[in-house]
Amino acid sequence: MRTDYWLYVLAVVCFIIAALPYVNELLRLESTMSLTFTVIFAALGLIFLILGYSSRPMPVISIIEAPKPTRPPSPPPAQPPTAEPAKLEEKKAKAKPEPKKTKRRRKKA
Repeated sequence: MRTDYWLYVLAVVCFIIAALPYVNELLRLESTMSLTFTVIFAALGLIFLILGYSSRPMPVISIIEAPKPTRPPSPPPAQPPTAEPAKLEEKKAKAKPEPKKTKRRRKKA
């Protein structure tokens, strides 16, 4: 059994004993003794009550961590842009003009 329950029981017993001189006429104590008796047992009851409260098991708070965000896959390394074959041909045509076809003259002999 948990210890805090026993401390609560002791606190209740002390509070009952502290109230006895005022409830029971059979205990005829002097007024000073009655007051001292009540204060001592009321203080003990309060101490046991505080000890029981402080020794109770604390609720366990479970912290659920969010999953770590995964990095998106890195993009493939950059490759030089490749031109389409038709565009390559156009570039070659612009770079080197074709020689004109001209008729060759015969040399006179």
